[in-house]
Amino acid sequence: MLLYCAILVLGTGLFIHMDAYESFMVFSRSHEGWELDEMAMMLPAVLICLVIFSLNRMRELRRRARLLEESRRQLAVVHEELRALADSKEEFLTTACHELKSPLVGIVDALQLIELTRDPVERQELVGLAEASARRLGVLVENVLEYSRQDSLGPARNRFSPEALLESVREIAAPLTLNQGVALCVDLDRDVPGAVLGAENALRLIALNLVGNAMKHTEAGEVRVGLEYRTEPEALVLTVADSGSGIAAEDLPTIFEPFRQGAYGNPPKVSGLGIGLSIVKRSVEFNRGTISVESSLGRGSRFIVTLPVESLPQE
Repeated sequence: MLLYCAILVLGTGLFIHMDAYESFMVFSRSHEGWELDEMAMMLPAVLICLVIFSLNRMRELRRRARLLEESRRQLAVVHEELRALADSKEEFLTTACHELKSPLVGIVDALQLIELTRDPVERQELVGLAEASARRLGVLVENVLEYSRQDSLGPARNRFSPEALLESVREIAAPLTLNQGVALCVDLDRDVPGAVLGAENALRLIALNLVGNAMKHTEAGEVRVGLEYRTEPEALVLTVADSGSGIAAEDLPTIFEPFRQGAYGNPPKVSGLGIGLSIVKRSVEFNRGTISVESSLGRGSRFIVTLPVESLPQE
């Protein structure tokens, strides 16, 4: 627009300076068949049309420039998210392999010691140790499979018995209490249906991770696992409470972040590699559930998980 205005002003000034208007009139009278007067009258309209066209074109170019800039920013954000996801997966696989190695070594060592001893009591203890390590290894494998499945598949729902699920959690976690002097208690609310449709594998994985975490930080007392049923909306409520050392208040906001380890007890005690609770959080959110934690130092911890289900009639 500025260019057209400049041309118009300069052209008008040039016409005036050179007396070109008089020359044009003389030339037009001598060539009336060319209709130069009509063309001269049309010139301002043409210039106005050019100005309007230029304004619209500039507005369109600016709009496209804004869209391109916004697209560039969005692509940059997506690129950063993908890079962070790739880094997170690499960290997870490295850490998972490291954790898988620990129970595997425990199994091998227990089996080797069984061959070297003839004491029945000691052999029985070693068998229990090997079994506990094998169950721990199974839980870690389930963690890796669940983590991988969540990136490619939707939530897996099937028919299951909440009572049977709670019993399987007790059987798998019971060996962890053998050498700790910690009691494992399970409570099934009488209102829980006999059969439901929901994420059975995810709920078992969540319960085992929470129980294992509670056992790790409870030196004496008990770990209590409860399962209740809520009707509005339909959901199973899993509660895992312990009488352990508790979690520092400043660590509560970050305990579900991967590779973050909260300070347990006073003085603080840190163990593990910090992926169990992050997997729990991820599984809960993936299955459209909720999770909360109540804890304070010296008073234990209480995790509450809610997962949606549909009650089914008994077969």
